[in-house]
Amino acid sequence: MNLPDFSTKTPRAVAMDLDETTLNSDSRLDDRTRAAIHNVHKLGLPIVIATSRPERVLPILVGDDILEITSLVQMNGTIAEGKVGLTGSLKRTMNQSDARNCWALVNEHAPWARMTLEIDGTQFAVNHDDDINELWAFNAATPTMVLGFEEAMQCQPVKVSVNGVGTNLEETAVLLEERLTKNSVVFRASEEQFLNIVPSDASKSGAVADLLESAGIPLSDVLSFGDDYVDIDLIRDCGWPVAVENAIPEIKSLARFQTASNNHHGVAIVLENLITAVK
Repeated sequence: MNLPDFSTKTPRAVAMDLDETTLNSDSRLDDRTRAAIHNVHKLGLPIVIATSRPERVLPILVGDDILEITSLVQMNGTIAEGKVGLTGSLKRTMNQSDARNCWALVNEHAPWARMTLEIDGTQFAVNHDDDINELWAFNAATPTMVLGFEEAMQCQPVKVSVNGVGTNLEETAVLLEERLTKNSVVFRASEEQFLNIVPSDASKSGAVADLLESAGIPLSDVLSFGDDYVDIDLIRDCGWPVAVENAIPEIKSLARFQTASNNHHGVAIVLENLITAVK
């Protein structure tokens, strides 16, 4: 490990990815990491969750106690809301033509894939009406959450998520990059079975910066954690970037620091050191 040295200087805020970073590989927040997050909050440092996930699944993944003490950047930086000392909000919407083309192309070339058209973190449309709770809402879906495609298009969608259901989506990703405009970007996951298509002006680090501006905190003073392609801007742009041991090589090459894996309390180890240094 190559942990940050907090002996002479400490960050003023924390931004953390969830999946395979702060959460373990069962997509849950372990007790040690939960306690560390609460203790950082008690120090008065702003904490921002920066995730590809929609808000509707977060109570199950991290719990309401964590959501009450953190600001949220969701769905790859397309939507953000400041809380607990941070103010402001933002929403980056998809190009309408790109959203339609993406939906049609995936349905034509990868008809088995499951898609959502995301609106606000709560409401969404799907291209298959089976497994909605299992894939997209963790048994928390209500009838008012799931809209028809055309109805969703009228609500200024922010993102298309594609789940290959165990099948590699690289060919689909290349096709989308060829056919969509420069207004949209295709994010791959390291497993190559998931795609996130979002506006090109959306980013985790950009959304975090917007929220922290209200507190006068620049990204150079942010301790960030990440593991995958969707975290590259968060690791690249923050001044205290930490890769978990299980991160992809691209993240490790950008990060100044490295901690233990998501299954061995990597985020908690760094936060505990920060707490000791600040006290």
